[in-house]
Amino acid sequence: MLNRLAIIFFSFLLFFLCAALSYGGDYVDRVVAVVNDDVILQTELEKAGGEYFERIRMKAPAGEVESAIEKARGEVLSSLIDNMIVKQKAAELGITVEEAEIDNAIAQILSDNNATLEEFRKELDKVNVSMQDYRDNLRNQILQSRVVGQQVRSRIVIVEEDIREYYEKEYTQEKGESGYYILQIGFNWKNLVTLDGVSQEEAREKAEAIRARVLAGESFGELARSYSDFPSATDGGNLGLIKKDEMAAYMRDAILSMHPGDISPIIETGSTFQFFKLLSSREGDLVVKAPYESVKVEIRDILYRQEMEEKYKAWVENLREQAYIKILL
Repeated sequence: MLNRLAIIFFSFLLFFLCAALSYGGDYVDRVVAVVNDDVILQTELEKAGGEYFERIRMKAPAGEVESAIEKARGEVLSSLIDNMIVKQKAAELGITVEEAEIDNAIAQILSDNNATLEEFRKELDKVNVSMQDYRDNLRNQILQSRVVGQQVRSRIVIVEEDIREYYEKEYTQEKGESGYYILQIGFNWKNLVTLDGVSQEEAREKAEAIRARVLAGESFGELARSYSDFPSATDGGNLGLIKKDEMAAYMRDAILSMHPGDISPIIETGSTFQFFKLLSSREGDLVVKAPYESVKVEIRDILYRQEMEEKYKAWVENLREQAYIKILL
């Protein structure tokens, strides 16, 4: 590894070289950040934030577009730097991903979605993603998962006492507040650009299959994160506390007939199929909670993800402190 003075010299040499060549009339990719021995280029930044930047251009007030884009570039660049230092840590630890592993991962994706490789390529074309870009992204995801698994995930332990404490505190809402604590999984079957839920029948079949897995005891939150098409998937399907008068009619009809711990039937609404899990309900001072055993897996999942986010953030921050990082935006 280069020493710090050599890295500084290297970064500024690249910066001025790119500037000089661009001034001369030939386009040369510009270095926007140096991270230890590696660099992040302008094209990488624009590619990573392309859709994000475009949404800002379309939605931000005219006089605020440039400042909003500048802020967004900083956010995306920070994320790219985090990814790069994690990748460098993987190299330091000797963690790699073989081509055969990527092939196997793609084969599993095709199998899960009952699709051919040609169909998959067509779907990638629709969103302007090349197969090589997809493979590179998949490689990085697998690599990052392994590094994080070894350095962070393996050190997290959730004990029974923590689960019970969370159950007593969180599944009982604030005194006097009425509402229903709900989880959701849903699938779209119209206007999709992904392989999931292309047809109405496929979306229904997937909803039925995932609901069966929930009933068999798998984590609702994990299944929501992995398969649900709805925005709530990011939070494990967690809709939080919803009051009766805030519910759509179809949701109210389903939820009010359920007991805490129940899983609703599959409900068709417009171009979606969805189902719910009721965790707890409160009417006035009366609290009805799902039985502990029926939500224990969900609580463990919530606590695990909270701990994971905290430890991952601290771990990456520590890597940043040890790294040489020069931003040239």
